Amino acid sequence: MDEDECGRLLLSHREHSSLGLGVRTATSKAEAREILQAYELSEEDLAKGFPCLFKVFGDLPDESPPAS
Repeated sequence: MDEDECGRLLLSHREHSSLGLGVRTATSKAEAREILQAYELSEEDLAKGFPCLFKVFGDLPDESPPAS
């Protein structure tokens, strides 16, 4: 990772906590992608900078479960 790439992954503690909460409470990958977009992060950025969150992301279903 070069210096430009590292700069994009610098989040405040509050932003990191919020990102983590959003990904962990997302019901689908589509919902989690919207959260990533809000932080201007790609899935690749998530994998490189936040491997634990990337694992959570990978375990999400592709689509939200049907509403009951």
